[in-house]
Order: sequence, then structure tokens, then C-alpha cells
Amino acid sequence: MKIKSIVVKNYKTLENVPLTFGDTFTSISGRNNAGKTSVIKALQGLLKDKGKNVWWSEREGIEYATAKTQWTQEAMPIELEYILYFSELDDPGMYKFVLKIASIENYEEKSFSLRILVRYTETSDNDATVYFNDAPLERFASKEIHTKITASTLAIFHNSAEVGMSAYLNGGFSRLAQDLMFSSAELNEISAEQDRLKKKIKKLAGKHRAELSGLLGKLEEKYEVELTVFDNYLNGHIPLELNLKDKSVEVSLNEWGTGTQNRTHIMMLILYANKIRLEAGDENRITPIIIIEEPESFLHPSAQAEFGRVIRSLSRDLDIQIIISTHSPYMLCQEFPDSNILLERKTFRNNLRQTEIVPIDTSNWMSPFSQILGLDNASFTPWQTVIGARKNCAIFVEGILDKEYLEFISSLGLSGLTLPEGAEVLAYDGKDALKNSILLKFVIEKFHRVYVTFDLDATSELERPMKVLGLEKDTDYYGIGVNEPGRDCIEGLLPPLIVSSVFGNNHNLVMKAQSQNQADRKSAKNSLKRLMLDEFKKRANWSKSELASFKPLFQAISKAFVAK
Repeated sequence: MKIKSIVVKNYKTLENVPLTFGDTFTSISGRNNAGKTSVIKALQGLLKDKGKNVWWSEREGIEYATAKTQWTQEAMPIELEYILYFSELDDPGMYKFVLKIASIENYEEKSFSLRILVRYTETSDNDATVYFNDAPLERFASKEIHTKITASTLAIFHNSAEVGMSAYLNGGFSRLAQDLMFSSAELNEISAEQDRLKKKIKKLAGKHRAELSGLLGKLEEKYEVELTVFDNYLNGHIPLELNLKDKSVEVSLNEWGTGTQNRTHIMMLILYANKIRLEAGDENRITPIIIIEEPESFLHPSAQAEFGRVIRSLSRDLDIQIIISTHSPYMLCQEFPDSNILLERKTFRNNLRQTEIVPIDTSNWMSPFSQILGLDNASFTPWQTVIGARKNCAIFVEGILDKEYLEFISSLGLSGLTLPEGAEVLAYDGKDALKNSILLKFVIEKFHRVYVTFDLDATSELERPMKVLGLEKDTDYYGIGVNEPGRDCIEGLLPPLIVSSVFGNNHNLVMKAQSQNQADRKSAKNSLKRLMLDEFKKRANWSKSELASFKPLFQAISKAFVAK
């Protein structure tokens, strides 16, 4: 199942809020009291967690008197409108049920959508109308389908702040491990073995009844002795213990830090949902979505960055819909920024009022990131390509021309002049982007390993920002160029014949590059740089000796990634 959208009206601060969710991953962010929890509660109004494996499955319902928007004068109904998508492949249980109850015959499509409008008023709670592919169903069918939906596990909810409670850990993980590890057929086998074991225990216990009864007979009060197995001990639940191994030391999950416990549980929930989706032969299955509150809880920023990448990639690879609420920039969807929902509260006469959605489009894709990090949107513009990258290792270069140089030289296949496998060359826009330590730290921690490069002429300006972030010269960053006037950039590494050819054939640009007008000077220099790159790329038979000036750069990059 997938939830496509929800429109929330007159519920808490959500006076009229439409939210659209991605097919796989969606984040919801905003300041405290922006309405994130209210959105989660609104989702829980229909999408229940009935799983036997989670202790928090029973949630409070929506009570009109306390949940309605307080500043509305009239007794407006709370309205929650959901659009759910079901497919025959992933949700055969709901797919067949809906078609049967709605008396829809000869339906040839492999999927359909249900629009479900639920109203809460002072006198009526949970009044639902169901639409099949936008066509309203008659009242009986609507009621039956709504009842089926609320009685099923359509979503698995996880609040990371609740992790660490011993009662939950001692039972919840064990239950979930059992459901995750064993199929229905295997559980039936285990149940049969448990029945046989019960009979065996009862038979052996009978041999010892008389002896124990004789001893008890010495007491004034006479007792009949019966040896039995505890009712719940051998009755379905297998008491599994989860252990994690680190550096050959195996430790129970309960003994690990709360952040590790939280990550492990979330991963188990994702695998559990995928197990349901893929379980063959279960015609009643409905693939649940996963809704997580603050998955970054108890994690260091670098661990948040890694975990965020893993959650997003799993949601895409397994085709499991995951919706999170978060205060962490590392949990936001960086690869597809339009999958991020940003909430904010409007003010009226200096009082916070309704929640509204900040529109996210190509011009302000960075708004969720800047709001969390406390930066202005313009700070992110030089980093758009870097933030959207999908690989875990990156080589930062100062511009697109540097990127083309490195990738072209690497494509020649010359020994000692190739880029590390799995590392992506990413261009940021100019040296000034590296001076924003907060943003640079964020983009660096997005990756497993980063190597930063910039033109050698910027070294004096950038050494301090590099030091602030704990980056070491050559090990983590490299100034490209030769320490000579005019050669302290990547063009300074080119064979002399390239520079001579371009300068000799473009006298006007060379003269313009000496202009007192800054704009003219910059334009001419950029044109000359592009011409030098184009001239350089005309040849594909460069020798190692001709490109010897580039070798220290490639060696430094290779060493950095091999070391990690």
C-alpha cells in the first residue's frame, strides 16, 4: 500500500493543510510546534498499527472536543481526506476485498486508489465515505471498507524517543525478530513441534508425580500434584535474543547505546514490511507503510548522515514507502529535494496560528535544509549538485572545468592518473563556498569520505576553514596548481603547448583579460579557460610524461581513498 496524499482540515493547528507523499521516501520537517506531530496523528486516524509485534500499537483516537482547531468560532467538522493506493501484487488482501464488497466485476486494472473522507463532529465520530477511483461507493460498502482498513495493519509507526524503555525492548525486539525471521509455514512447523514437546514433558512429568505427592503427603494439608508447562511459554512466541557483534565481541542489543538500538529496530521494521510484501502464498497480505518520528534520535551527526542515506536507499530499492518527521538536515531527502515537506506556523496578532506548507520547487529546494541549519537559502546555491549526489565518496572541485579535467584524464587509463573507483567528482561553485564552515561540515558529513580541492591561489584564505573542520593538508584537501604566477590553478598543470596555442590564437581575449573592468576581465579569463580545456580534450593520446604535472594531484586523491 502507498498513501498518496492527505488533506487535513480543522484538526489542531492544521486548519487546511494538503500534503502529498512520495512513492518511497518523504520527510516532514519544521520548527517545534510547527505541526509535525499533528500530521503523524492525522495519519494514525486511519492508518492503524495492529501488529502483534509492537507494544505501542493501540493509539488514542481523535476526540473532536480536544482536537478541533481552537481559534475557529463555528463548530466546524474535523475532516481528514486520504488517498490510498493498492495493487494486486503487493496488497492482494485489500485488493480482492474492495472489489468484492464494492461489487466491482470484470475489473482489469492491477491497482486502484481509494479516497476516504473521514469526518468528526460534536455528535458523530469517524463518519467515513469511500470513493473507488474517485467514484463514491454506496454506504454499506463504504462502511465495510473503512472498517477493514481500520482493523488492518496499514502502517507501522515508530517513535524513536520511546526507544530505550526496558519493557519494550525485552519483548518488542524478540517479537519482531520472530515475525521477521520466520515465515507463516515455518511458524506452523514450530507450533507443531511445541505441541509435541508439551506432550513429551507431560509424559515425563507423570513419572515424578507420585514421588512429589508422597513428600507433600507428609503435610497436614493434602495436595494433588500436577506438573504442566506454563500456558504462554510454549505457545507461539519464540523467546529470541538479539545480539550485535562488534570487533568479535557479541553483546545483547539491550546493552548497546540507545542510538544503536533505535537504528536496529528501524531496520527491522523496514525488513519486516518488505517480508510482508514479498511473502508468496499469503493472499491476505497488505504491504504496510512505515512512519518514523525523529529517526535521528540519539545519533551523532555523522551517524545521522549515514543512517539517512541507508533509509532513503532502502525505501527506493525495496519499494517500501517511508515517511519520517525530523529535525535533522541529514535525514532530509537530498537526492530528490521535492520529497521534503516543510511546515511553518503563521502568526496573527503576534500569536502562532495555522500550520502552512512552505512550497518546495526548483528555486527554493534548499528551504528545509536552511531552516534546520539556520542559514539563508543563497548559501546553498553553490552546493546544489553536491547535496544531490548519490554516491558515498566524493571529490570536491572548484568548478565544472576542474571536474571535466579530472574525468577526462582518468578516462585515458594511464597508470597513476586514474580516479578511485566509486568516488564521484562533484563541482561546487567557487572558493567562497568553502568559507561557510557550517554548510561545509554538513556536506562533508553527507558522505562516507570526501577529498576537497581548490585552486592553489586560494590556500591562504582557506587554510583556516579547513583547520576548523579538522581537515589536514594533502590528507583531506589539496591546492591545485604550481606555485608560480599565473599557474596557481588547474590550468597551470597543462602541457605548455596547450597554453601557447590558446594564447597565440586568441590575442583579443588575452588583452581583455588585462582590462581594468572587472566584468570584462572575468569574462575573458573564463573564456580562455574553456578554450584551453577544449584544446586539451582534442587529443586522446597524451603520454604519462606529458601529463606529469597532474600526477601529484591524482596520487593525493588515490591515497586519500585507499587510506579509508
